[in-house]
Amino acid sequence: MRFNPDEYITVHERIEKFYAKFPNGRILTSVVEHNAETGFVLIRAEIYRDPEDALPAATGHAYELRSAGHVQQGSYVEVCETSSVGRALALLGFEVRRGVASRDEMERGARKQQTAPAPARQPSKPAPPPERAAAPPPAPEAEQTADLDAQILQAAEELGYDAAKVRKWVNQKFEVTGGLGSITTHDKREVLKLFREQARAPRQKAARK
Repeated sequence: MRFNPDEYITVHERIEKFYAKFPNGRILTSVVEHNAETGFVLIRAEIYRDPEDALPAATGHAYELRSAGHVQQGSYVEVCETSSVGRALALLGFEVRRGVASRDEMERGARKQQTAPAPARQPSKPAPPPERAAAPPPAPEAEQTADLDAQILQAAEELGYDAAKVRKWVNQKFEVTGGLGSITTHDKREVLKLFREQARAPRQKAARK
């Protein structure tokens, strides 16, 4: 399918719409990994809708290579940061028309395809037998993490805990400092299971009366 830029939104448009809806919001980025020698960088973006939010409403990750394209030769870190912000805002629901990817990402992908060397021709092979349709790919890790965080906070509300109390409890239990953002997906599932069981116990007790 040919890329049509009119069907995609730019990152700066997503940023404008975010601040129009959440004027007190924050967009924070941090370098997760950077190898200046190889030109690899991985950046994380966190979106906060209100200054009082203890946890980000959404997160996004992106990586870039210094030699991936003409722009990335000298500005690969900036390009990567823009991509991570665009993906985080998309996961928060801002201007998602054809998916999470922004126009900026799609245009870079199209340029890479145009500059990539043509693959060597291989001798023709008989067509393989038809296969069953592949299962849909799992949701990106960032989406799973954001969904788990939201479910944990919702379960905590039933117990009378706000986000600040959840953060304090997680820090004490797992000996971390960043709350839910500092623990693994596996640990988050365990926390969610525990909160749900605690919330379910009073309801079951009341039903038996």
